[in-house]
Amino acid sequence: MSTVENKTRILVADASEEFRRLFAGALAEEAGMELAAETGDGEEAVRLARELRPDAVVLDLVLTRMDGVEVLDQLASLPERPRLLVLSNFARGGAAELAAAHGADYYMM
Repeated sequence: MSTVENKTRILVADASEEFRRLFAGALAEEAGMELAAETGDGEEAVRLARELRPDAVVLDLVLTRMDGVEVLDQLASLPERPRLLVLSNFARGGAAELAAAHGADYYMM
Protein backbone atom coordinates (compact mmCIF):
# COMPACT_ATOMS: atom_id res chain seq x y z
CA MET A 1 0.00 0.00 0.00
CA SER A 2 1.44 3.35 -1.02
CA THR A 3 0.89 6.03 1.55
CA VAL A 4 1.73 9.67 1.95
CA GLU A 5 2.52 10.52 5.57
CA ASN A 6 1.26 7.01 6.40
CA LYS A 7 -2.25 7.83 5.17
CA THR A 8 -4.33 5.55 3.00
CA ARG A 9 -5.40 7.52 -0.09
CA ILE A 10 -8.96 6.90 -1.30
CA LEU A 11 -10.68 7.83 -4.55
CA VAL A 12 -14.47 8.09 -4.31
CA ALA A 13 -16.61 7.61 -7.44
CA ASP A 14 -20.33 8.01 -6.87
CA ALA A 15 -22.99 9.85 -8.88
CA SER A 16 -24.44 11.38 -5.70
CA GLU A 17 -22.71 14.63 -4.85
CA GLU A 18 -24.26 14.48 -1.37
CA PHE A 19 -22.82 11.00 -0.74
CA ARG A 20 -19.37 12.12 -1.91
CA ARG A 21 -19.52 15.15 0.41
CA LEU A 22 -20.57 13.01 3.39
CA PHE A 23 -17.94 10.36 2.64
CA ALA A 24 -15.22 13.04 2.30
CA GLY A 25 -16.28 14.47 5.66
CA ALA A 26 -16.07 11.05 7.30
CA LEU A 27 -12.60 10.47 5.80
CA ALA A 28 -11.42 13.84 7.11
CA GLU A 29 -12.14 12.59 10.63
CA GLU A 30 -10.00 9.45 10.16
CA ALA A 31 -6.36 10.02 11.06
CA GLY A 32 -5.04 7.29 8.79
CA MET A 33 -7.02 8.14 5.65
CA GLU A 34 -7.31 10.95 3.14
CA LEU A 35 -9.42 11.73 0.11
CA ALA A 36 -7.26 11.49 -3.00
CA ALA A 37 -10.08 12.71 -5.28
CA GLU A 38 -13.79 12.39 -5.89
CA THR A 39 -16.00 12.26 -8.97
CA GLY A 40 -19.39 11.14 -10.22
CA ASP A 41 -18.06 10.30 -13.68
CA GLY A 42 -16.80 6.81 -14.52
CA GLU A 43 -14.34 7.93 -17.21
CA GLU A 44 -12.88 10.52 -14.86
CA ALA A 45 -12.63 7.90 -12.09
CA VAL A 46 -10.47 5.71 -14.34
CA ARG A 47 -8.30 8.69 -15.34
CA LEU A 48 -7.88 9.80 -11.71
CA ALA A 49 -7.02 6.26 -10.58
CA ARG A 50 -4.34 6.00 -13.26
CA GLU A 51 -2.87 9.42 -12.46
CA LEU A 52 -3.14 9.49 -8.67
CA ARG A 53 -2.64 5.78 -7.93
CA PRO A 54 -4.84 5.70 -4.79
CA ASP A 55 -4.66 2.83 -2.34
CA ALA A 56 -8.41 2.19 -2.65
CA VAL A 57 -11.34 3.15 -4.85
CA VAL A 58 -14.83 3.31 -3.37
CA LEU A 59 -17.43 3.35 -6.12
CA ASP A 60 -21.06 2.87 -6.97
CA LEU A 61 -22.26 0.93 -9.99
CA VAL A 62 -24.21 3.96 -11.21
CA LEU A 63 -21.90 6.62 -12.65
CA THR A 64 -22.11 8.98 -15.62
CA ARG A 65 -20.40 8.30 -18.98
CA MET A 66 -19.07 4.88 -17.83
CA ASP A 67 -20.85 2.61 -15.35
CA GLY A 68 -19.23 1.01 -12.34
CA VAL A 69 -18.80 -2.39 -14.01
CA GLU A 70 -16.82 -0.78 -16.84
CA VAL A 71 -14.76 1.14 -14.27
CA LEU A 72 -14.02 -2.12 -12.43
CA ASP A 73 -12.86 -3.71 -15.69
CA GLN A 74 -10.51 -0.81 -16.40
CA LEU A 75 -9.10 -0.63 -12.86
CA ALA A 76 -8.70 -4.39 -12.44
CA SER A 77 -6.16 -4.36 -15.26
CA LEU A 78 -3.90 -1.68 -13.74
CA PRO A 79 -0.37 -2.91 -12.93
CA GLU A 80 -0.60 -1.47 -9.39
CA ARG A 81 -4.28 -2.08 -8.85
CA PRO A 82 -5.98 -0.30 -5.93
CA ARG A 83 -8.35 -2.17 -3.63
CA LEU A 84 -11.84 -1.90 -5.13
CA LEU A 85 -14.86 -1.46 -2.86
CA VAL A 86 -18.33 -1.21 -4.40
CA LEU A 87 -20.99 0.54 -2.30
CA SER A 88 -24.37 0.20 -3.96
CA ASN A 89 -28.11 0.18 -3.40
CA PHE A 90 -28.47 -2.82 -5.71
CA ALA A 91 -29.41 -5.75 -3.48
CA ARG A 92 -30.76 -8.17 -6.07
CA GLY A 93 -30.04 -9.48 -9.49
CA GLY A 94 -26.60 -10.80 -8.64
CA ALA A 95 -25.01 -7.34 -8.42
CA ALA A 96 -22.45 -8.50 -5.85
CA GLU A 97 -21.48 -11.48 -7.98
CA LEU A 98 -21.27 -9.26 -11.07
CA ALA A 99 -19.02 -6.78 -9.25
CA ALA A 100 -16.78 -9.59 -7.97
CA ALA A 101 -16.53 -11.10 -11.45
CA HIS A 102 -15.27 -7.73 -12.72
CA GLY A 103 -12.59 -7.29 -10.08
CA ALA A 104 -14.27 -5.84 -6.97
CA ASP A 105 -12.56 -6.83 -3.74
CA TYR A 106 -15.61 -5.99 -1.61
CA TYR A 107 -19.30 -5.23 -2.17
CA MET A 108 -21.44 -3.49 0.44
CA MET A 109 -25.07 -2.43 0.26
